[in-house]
Amino acid sequence: MLVLEVGVLTRHLALKLLAPTVLVSLLLVAACASGALYLSHLHVDISGVLSEHIDSTLAAWNLQTAVAELLRSLRGGHDDPEAVTKQLIELNGIVRDQLQKARDLANLERERVLTGEIASTLDEYQSKWEERERVAPDKQAAFDAGLAKLLEDRRVLEECKELRDFNTDQVGAADRSNRDIVTSLTWGLLVVAFAAPLSGLVLGYAVARSIHQSIYQLSVRIRDAAGRLSRDVPPVMLEEPSDLPDLHRQMQGVVDEIERVVERLQQREREASRAEQLASVGQVAAGVAHELRNPLTSVKMLVQTGLEGPTPAGLPAEDLVIIEHEVRRMEACIQTFLDFARPPHSERQRTDLLTVVRRALALVEGRARRQKVKCLVELPAGPVELNIDGNQIQQVLVNLLLNALDALPQGGTIRLEVRTSANESNSVVVQVQDDGSGLSPEVQKRLFEPFVSTKETGLGLGLSICRRLVEAHGGAIHGANAPEGGALFAFTLPV
Repeated sequence: MLVLEVGVLTRHLALKLLAPTVLVSLLLVAACASGALYLSHLHVDISGVLSEHIDSTLAAWNLQTAVAELLRSLRGGHDDPEAVTKQLIELNGIVRDQLQKARDLANLERERVLTGEIASTLDEYQSKWEERERVAPDKQAAFDAGLAKLLEDRRVLEECKELRDFNTDQVGAADRSNRDIVTSLTWGLLVVAFAAPLSGLVLGYAVARSIHQSIYQLSVRIRDAAGRLSRDVPPVMLEEPSDLPDLHRQMQGVVDEIERVVERLQQREREASRAEQLASVGQVAAGVAHELRNPLTSVKMLVQTGLEGPTPAGLPAEDLVIIEHEVRRMEACIQTFLDFARPPHSERQRTDLLTVVRRALALVEGRARRQKVKCLVELPAGPVELNIDGNQIQQVLVNLLLNALDALPQGGTIRLEVRTSANESNSVVVQVQDDGSGLSPEVQKRLFEPFVSTKETGLGLGLSICRRLVEAHGGAIHGANAPEGGALFAFTLPV
């Protein structure tokens, strides 16, 4: 219920309050709409100009690179004439394609002149090139040197560089123009930012002076709203004899609006709760995707290894066994994430750890060979019998080995060692070390947290899952930078 204690309020009070407010609001709306339209058109124009100049610069750069590569190939070794010819044909096509792109993007007179001169030189070169197939193989090197001299004499590489520099200058000019416009707009917005509040203060003071003689005290207590918002709203009173026919209706509108706000807040709370549930589902889905990727990668590597060579043969029986094993592991992984709320279930039995290690190495051997990564393995002479779940420990090993391979895209060395712990005789240490770039300090602090990854395609769940599996076996895992460089991961398992 809304209680109003009304004294005096002149009939023209509403007009005095609304007229200046409506006028200023209309002016601000008009100014904002005009500014928004202007900024929209300006953004479209500047984006178009910058896009054209950037595309032209990229085309000129690619053309220069292709011509430079063509010159190097023409003057390079000709030990294998057939391979050289194949390479030159490919480079000729690339040069023609890049020149056509540059000409299509040339919308300024200087660009058209430069691309025309380059095209003229390349046309002459092409006519000479067509004579090459009639040249004896032992004389092709000298003929190619002549073609290179033709391109150098006509300064085609310098013209490509000039075209690139011209387009780069155009990008810089457009950028400077954009900054000048932004500076002007900034000053304009600053003027508006200061002028609008100042004019509002002046107008507000005038309105306040105008209504000061009409209103002494206004008191309204909104009890329904106070109950809903748990907030005590002070009363509003009107004194001095007069009538106020619409005030009750206006304040009731305030109460209705507060009710709508409360309803919207409650609706947003429900939506937030649903969003949290969806986020949990998303994390489960992300984990499933990550867990399935590793075994699928292993299977793919085995199949690719079987297809390598001039006469691909069928996969050997041992590879088929591994593939079947990985498929079963994927099924177990899916079941694990379907039972997301339950802890991981281990099927432990006495297992030779070295067999698990060799099986994990076999899964990544194909990828390591393709990346030219050498795997150095140090294993005890005899078997290492542990009470473990072989599949889960293999999952940990494969994950660590794949992470090491990810850190060595250009080749390197991975060291895998199994030994008895120097500190605890009743535990076994498994260590995986690479000679890559190592771990950054930021990553080291949160190494085993979920969704922490340095890879663009990684979800950051691998190491978190590794820690969970190792700790479920009563062990521990840690990672750090090795003293000699690279990353080092080690985990212990009780004997």
